[in-house]
Amino acid sequence: MSPYRSLTAPALRAPVATPGPAAEGFEFADLLRLIEARRALIARIAIATVLVAVAAALVMPTVWSSSAVVILDPRKNNVTDLSAVLSQLPTDPASVQNQIQIITSREVAAAVVDRLKLYEDPEFNSELAPTGTRAVLGEMLRLVNPRNWFARPQSALAGNREHVVNALMARVSADAQGLSTTIAITARSGDGAKAAQIANAVAEAYVRSQVTTKVNATAETADWLNQRMQELAAQLEDQQAAAQRYRAENNISDIGPGSSLVDQQLAAINAQIVQARSTLAEKQAVLDRINTSNPADVGQIVASQTIIQLRAQQAQLLSEEASLNAKYGALHPKMQAIQQQKRDLEFKITQEVNRAAASANSDVLVARAHLNSLMGSLAATQRQATTQNMARVQLQALESNANSTRLQYEDFVKRLRQTQNMDEVQTPESRIISRAPVPTGPSGPKRGLIVGASIPVGLLLGLLAALVAEKLGPMMPMRVPVRVPMRTNGAPRGRKTPPRPAPIAVWSGPPILADIQDSAALRAADFVLDYPGSTYARTMAGLVRQLESKPGAGAAIVAVTSADNGESRSTIAVSLARAAAKMGKKAIVVDCTPARTASKTMKAPVKNGIYEVLTGAVPLNKALAKDSRGDVYVLGAARRPAKSVVMFASKPMARLVSILRGGADFVVLDCGAAGAGPEAAVIARLADATVLVSRRQMLHSPLVANAARILESARAAPIGIVITK
Repeated sequence: MSPYRSLTAPALRAPVATPGPAAEGFEFADLLRLIEARRALIARIAIATVLVAVAAALVMPTVWSSSAVVILDPRKNNVTDLSAVLSQLPTDPASVQNQIQIITSREVAAAVVDRLKLYEDPEFNSELAPTGTRAVLGEMLRLVNPRNWFARPQSALAGNREHVVNALMARVSADAQGLSTTIAITARSGDGAKAAQIANAVAEAYVRSQVTTKVNATAETADWLNQRMQELAAQLEDQQAAAQRYRAENNISDIGPGSSLVDQQLAAINAQIVQARSTLAEKQAVLDRINTSNPADVGQIVASQTIIQLRAQQAQLLSEEASLNAKYGALHPKMQAIQQQKRDLEFKITQEVNRAAASANSDVLVARAHLNSLMGSLAATQRQATTQNMARVQLQALESNANSTRLQYEDFVKRLRQTQNMDEVQTPESRIISRAPVPTGPSGPKRGLIVGASIPVGLLLGLLAALVAEKLGPMMPMRVPVRVPMRTNGAPRGRKTPPRPAPIAVWSGPPILADIQDSAALRAADFVLDYPGSTYARTMAGLVRQLESKPGAGAAIVAVTSADNGESRSTIAVSLARAAAKMGKKAIVVDCTPARTASKTMKAPVKNGIYEVLTGAVPLNKALAKDSRGDVYVLGAARRPAKSVVMFASKPMARLVSILRGGADFVVLDCGAAGAGPEAAVIARLADATVLVSRRQMLHSPLVANAARILESARAAPIGIVITK
């Protein structure tokens, strides 16, 4: 069983036979004899071709071209720091192509027609063009053009305007400048100043269309915001009214955030209860002292002013009693009077003490009654607070809804004010960096080139006519060489010995993608550009179509390798890229070889390469060099690290290939020889397909089998064979 993987299904496993001897036929000497015999016919056809080319060059109008350059500027004004209604314009290759489609759109062309009034210009309005030789020839060419045979008839006004717009669109083109975000807008006209005016008008219309788009989007957004704000205002008013009604129905009154009258009443009652309890305890202590000891010894009673006065009078009587007792004796009437006064004072003191004790008992009763009253008020207030707290839960829900609507309303107001700031909206995201100048010379037609090219074309047509004439009726017998081999193995002279059939080698390896009847030297890479109709160029174009990836999957990544270090590998790589570019694709060649054969073949000025891009020293668009003869870009290897295998197997390399896949249509990786080291197999793993280039005589050699086995073992992309001479 073959270890190879098939590139496509079904696998191409057709047997390849070794080429046999070429059949005898038309030789170069016969061509010379034909030219000599038909020289008059060839000369007449060549002269007629040159005359037709001269007439066409004279009839063709002179064309002047001028270009204006615009750049997609993603920078944003940070002074106001406002969020735009539309997102920023992306600058990837696909977005640049989208902007090119906008520039060349019918809307932009119609705006330029109206601004410059091109419907009054005879160059664009054929109905105003004067009749003459050129007009007649142009009408004849229009009638001969098959596109106009099945055109639908239009009304006079609509057809005239559409004709002017179509004429302008045919004279305006836009192209991206490499991998940058700049776009060149080119206009062609019979007048140089008009060409510059049209190019500048198209650029200005494109920039103006961006502002118009942003203004329209901003106006629509402002209208929606106004409508939404009105709805939110009505909703907020209803929610606030509902909250106020609920507050009034449940008698909820707040004197401040988080504070209500009931809460303040509870706090005041609690403070009074604490004070009443303290007073009751004090009064109760005094009463207990009076009840448990001599009332006359209680400090509150002793401190009474009445008791103090009575005690003072009692002390004075005692003094007088002592004086009279010493002077008169105990039975003297004055002594008896003093004794009576003493008894009166003691009675008064007793009465005053009893009165003070009764007052203390009364104070205790009053303090206890006051405390009980406060406790009752506290219970009633607590019940009221509980009822209001239950109602406050619903009130908080209503107020939360109102607050949420208010915040949303304020956000919409802020957004509307930002949207109404038209300074940023009126700033386009692209700008004209180079206005179209008035050209100093015409861009076409290349009359000298047309006449010069008509000479070889006329000779070729004359030679073709001579061949046709000779085929239909030859003027002289053609010399056909007859080869009479010598006798072999006793065979008589003049009789050919039938050759033995050559053995047919059956191919069982990877599928054969192409069999090129050429040595595929480095000069063959120019055949794709110089001879697009040649067999080699057509083979390369067919190989490109065969290697293309599925639609929508991005660029096709093709790895090209070989069994030896010959130049055929780099030739095929460059030829594939140039063929893809001729087909309208954006092609890139990644030259991974140390010899940089592909870069030298394309004569591309490679200053920086893969290593600089992967290390971040140089951006990708600065490292890409352009083919000196075409629209192909090359990414070379101007500098290689000591361990290049590690570089090619790294994640930055895979990310670089992914970026190339998204920015191009066809990418060719020149991997080098598969047997020279592990680099080719490592690089081939990043591709979608692997092309193994082999010379025909080496197809069945162990070298090719070993190269395919190395690629298969390294899990490279599916392998296909391209055979060269």
